[in-house]
Amino acid sequence: MLLEKIFKLTVLLIVLFFFISCSSSDDSKSESAFAPPSWIQGAWVDNVSSSTKGGWKFSSSDMYIIAGGELIEIGYVAAGVLTEHLTSSESEFSFVTPATCGSGDTSTSGILTYVFTKETTSTMNQTGTDNLSCASVPDVTYTKDTSL
Repeated sequence: MLLEKIFKLTVLLIVLFFFISCSSSDDSKSESAFAPPSWIQGAWVDNVSSSTKGGWKFSSSDMYIIAGGELIEIGYVAAGVLTEHLTSSESEFSFVTPATCGSGDTSTSGILTYVFTKETTSTMNQTGTDNLSCASVPDVTYTKDTSL
């Protein structure tokens, strides 16, 4: 059980590292292009335990990672992380984002696809796909958290 909690926290931190390391300085992209639907806006956590609680926080124009119960203050859009919307509806929000494993000549690039499906007003499921050996998109059920 403890190993599983450590593994989930490690995965969240690795994902955060990938997104920050894949940032772009291309200012030609409009920040308003990233617009999550209203149902997903707010904080969503997996509540595995208070020490490894992880998840996402969505605003009207950015998204943030929650790791160890703490909100990472820099958002994807603010960090220049490129994302591409796939779906945005009353029950589903999905996007793809680039990721890199390693650095320099030994790096491998790929894509992570995240799909968030609304179950109720207070729960949603995350699924997705990846094409990297060093990162994955886990299947997780999140609950809305009004404290973050």
